[in-house]
Amino acid sequence: MSQLLTEQEVRKRIPVGHSKYYELIGSGELRSVKIGRRRFVTEQAVADYIARLDAAA
Repeated sequence: MSQLLTEQEVRKRIPVGHSKYYELIGSGELRSVKIGRRRFVTEQAVADYIARLDAAA
């Protein structure tokens, strides 16, 4: 089961700023889920994003 990560936890794993984080979510490059008013990213979504970056390199 994949863990839900907060913005701060995701940004520790993917070194991007606050604005870029929300840009990635808005564009669909980084999948997220909304629970109430908060938005979370799964560990799997972070791994998928990094894998896509690696494949493109």
